[in-house]
Amino acid sequence: MQQMGWIDDPRARRFLGVQARQEAAHAGFYRRAADWLTPAHNYSIPGSLRRYGARLQQALNRNDLCDSLTGSQIVLEGFGEQIISRLNRGMDNHGVGFRRLRRILLRQEQSHYAFGMRMLRQQADSTPAAASRIPELAADYLQQVDNMVHEMSDIFISLDEDPDEYCSDLLATLPGWIHPG
Repeated sequence: MQQMGWIDDPRARRFLGVQARQEAAHAGFYRRAADWLTPAHNYSIPGSLRRYGARLQQALNRNDLCDSLTGSQIVLEGFGEQIISRLNRGMDNHGVGFRRLRRILLRQEQSHYAFGMRMLRQQADSTPAAASRIPELAADYLQQVDNMVHEMSDIFISLDEDPDEYCSDLLATLPGWIHPG
């Protein structure tokens, strides 16, 4: 929602408003799913995810559109897309329901990522200083995603997933102008 205030394009502002509502719905869906799967379990937010959120909030507090787009729209949405894609395949293989809803969530993540790519590309094209910062920003956020994956590796392993593949696949999806190193 904070990014909406920094963007003049009414269509982009509208997209960000819709995205914010979709993300709130996603969080509610996953919270209910977790409660349904293990009703007596109390989930705590992993420290690495809290640190990622704090890092992103710092960018938002500085009104740094380039940084916040990189962290939220590119790395976080790209990671979310990786997770949902893989989980959907596993759920399909095990005959888990909610296929239509899961596909909707995946399409939304894909559209958030594509929107972020367009917005960040515009930033890079209009501001040379932003373009030079993007790979460094991406590297920082990707390192934090790597920390998240390793902190939660037991979850990935319990789902017969290789945690390292998430990070390598996310890195492989980034275009050269974002790619760190």
